[in-house]
Amino acid sequence: MDDRDELSRRLWLLREQMEQLVCALDIQQLVLANDRLRWLPMVTENVEHLVDDIRESEAERAAISQRVAVQLGLDEGATLNELVRVVAEPYAGVWRQHRLHLLGLQAEVEDITNANRELGRRGMAVTREAVATLTGESHDTTYDPRGATRPLTTASRRFDRTA
Repeated sequence: MDDRDELSRRLWLLREQMEQLVCALDIQQLVLANDRLRWLPMVTENVEHLVDDIRESEAERAAISQRVAVQLGLDEGATLNELVRVVAEPYAGVWRQHRLHLLGLQAEVEDITNANRELGRRGMAVTREAVATLTGESHDTTYDPRGATRPLTTASRRFDRTA
């Protein structure tokens, strides 16, 4: 398969994966907003798997983009926008559409992620207040998968904003 065709295929795959991520983040938001926290670990794990898949696909896409850039006489670090400017049709139009769609999806992911983070913070604050009211103690620790205590954090460390 020609590298230009392979790049087109990889861009389609990334679009599909980003759409799936938007869907998973929307579901996460619904879980958070409706206090259905029972499902939060499962939904969050799904989001993390999708982010890992996107990271892997993006690395593969970047490698193909480097080869295409060199074939088109550009620096191997050329952006998709730079590739669009020098490649012939039909690739220029297709890649331009992919780029614009991916940029829109990235913005959507960032917006939903920020909203989910805020919902999570509010939920944690309410939970802390409720526990403190019931027990008279403040709880700033939680348990890790092995049962050991660790400091309570509110932000996911797995989400890569560049995805």
